Amino acid sequence: SSSLLSSSSLLQILPEVSEALAAGRPVVALESTILAHGLPYPQNIELAQELSNIIRSKGVIPATIAVHGAKCRVGLTSEELQDLAISGNEARADKCSTRELPLVIAKQMKMKMENQLSDSLSLSHWGATTVASTMRIAHMANISTFVTGGTGGVHRGGEHTMDISADLMELSRTPVIVVSAGVKSILDIPRTLEVLETLGVPTVGYQLAEGTKDFPAFFSPTSTSGAVSPACVDNAEEVADAYIAGMDLGLRNGMLVAVPNHDPAGETVEAAIQTTLEEAESFSGGGVAGRDVTPFLLKRVAELTKGDSLKSNVALVKNNARVGADIAIAVANRIRKRQHSQRQGEQTNSNGQRRDISTRASVSSVRSWSSTRMFWSQDTSNSNDSTMTSTSKDINSHDNFSKVIVVGGSVVDMVAKPEEGSSLIPATSNPGSCIESDGGVGRNIAEVLGRLGAKPLLFSAVGNDSRGEALVRRMVDECGILVTGIATTDTRTTESDGDDAEKEIIDQDLQMIPSPCIRVVNGLNTATYLALLESNGDLSTAIADMTVLGEIPLPDKETLLRAEYLVVDANPPMESLVTVAKAAVDAGVVVCFEPTSVPKARIA
Repeated sequence: SSSLLSSSSLLQILPEVSEALAAGRPVVALESTILAHGLPYPQNIELAQELSNIIRSKGVIPATIAVHGAKCRVGLTSEELQDLAISGNEARADKCSTRELPLVIAKQMKMKMENQLSDSLSLSHWGATTVASTMRIAHMANISTFVTGGTGGVHRGGEHTMDISADLMELSRTPVIVVSAGVKSILDIPRTLEVLETLGVPTVGYQLAEGTKDFPAFFSPTSTSGAVSPACVDNAEEVADAYIAGMDLGLRNGMLVAVPNHDPAGETVEAAIQTTLEEAESFSGGGVAGRDVTPFLLKRVAELTKGDSLKSNVALVKNNARVGADIAIAVANRIRKRQHSQRQGEQTNSNGQRRDISTRASVSSVRSWSSTRMFWSQDTSNSNDSTMTSTSKDINSHDNFSKVIVVGGSVVDMVAKPEEGSSLIPATSNPGSCIESDGGVGRNIAEVLGRLGAKPLLFSAVGNDSRGEALVRRMVDECGILVTGIATTDTRTTESDGDDAEKEIIDQDLQMIPSPCIRVVNGLNTATYLALLESNGDLSTAIADMTVLGEIPLPDKETLLRAEYLVVDANPPMESLVTVAKAAVDAGVVVCFEPTSVPKARIA
């Protein structure tokens, strides 16, 4: 994977978005330029709320992307959206394409260091992302689908001025599905399609009218230039299949999905655009040329349509949001089914015997976890992917290495109780509440240390399931816990030799050194404690699924030599605890033991 999520300290994801991604639920990215610069206030914030409602109504999570507080933000709170919506009028928003990303972040960093931003304004300067920069940040967050209004392209006269939108370059190198109403009709659409072809970007018209293959032109459902759509699709599933096929082929380009705008005002606006284009050409000898053409066109179209261009723009973005949500759902479903098939295929072949797991399958299995932000020492000298460079701290550096190592359990705690005043009725469902939280003695200790800034390194084990992936994500993203890497382990008994066979599979693309500290175990569930309470809070019964904790890995000698404290709970096997404690003492490390319970303390 070329995602930078694992190595970028400049990415901040809203918890709601992070949890959805961890669970494999669909997410749709939205740009912020349309809020800060594209529409006037309050129409812009009203549109943002409508887009959110449309996307959520389909069970998809919206994630508006912007630069704020020197961070690439993925998902904004309602208060932040409100502030972004008024920032353009107050000159607090910089238009930010891919080229400007590092410049805007550096500018905001400088302002923070010089204390030029008031705390009451909550770092209120914004970088409003365009199509290109939104694509890049969405990919960093592993979001596959992005909805916008219209995409840029080759400007009229571009063969002389070389004025070509950065959107096209980003589409050629960032694997994100961009759902738009086509290329803006003020641009040179035929030349834009030629450039997209040259760059190898799959470009499709979505549900085009029967009997036509005209490429959508933003305001108009068809291109008045006569440009033909390179390909056509009829539903979201076809888009998802094509996108995933491209990923399987190792293609790094995005995909442009052009959705016709059927708003009645669109035809009026398109007519005004054509009139304005003729005016611009007739004035070409008088100075309207090059970079001045587009501002002239936009201003003149707004005058001629008397507000219809704004109404049509809002209508087409809302329509794109519906289509984009459907595509995000289709992609998520395809990935979920594939992961399920891989797990089934890894277990048995047609004869009921254990199958060998190929290197390609094993790497794919681990890659589903590689989007979790991790701190690792990375050796790219033998890597086949030259883009996998890490900007994270070198974990082999003495200054940056964690001084506290925690070895212990990571558990999902679930508590269910009936409605207040009600008694549990056996053998039927009971109305009540169910609460889920993160637990496990080792994980809890690591979280407290992480939130205090100690940067603990946690060694633990989880199952290869959505609960485990979400648990690890939250530990790293929200709790300040370090993870040197992730490996999957198969521990099963084969019919051929009757012995326990263990096969450990490490993501060779990442070249993680030292040994991964989170073990993901196929065939076992993430540790889960389910408590059923009476309405007064007394325990009725509980189930503890803790088998996976017997697979907790241990830190190696090199890791221990660089630590000062080792904290262990009683979840790993006792012989493992004794081994690691002795090794820690030999390395001069202080050992702290949390026995979890009185019976376990007596055993120890």
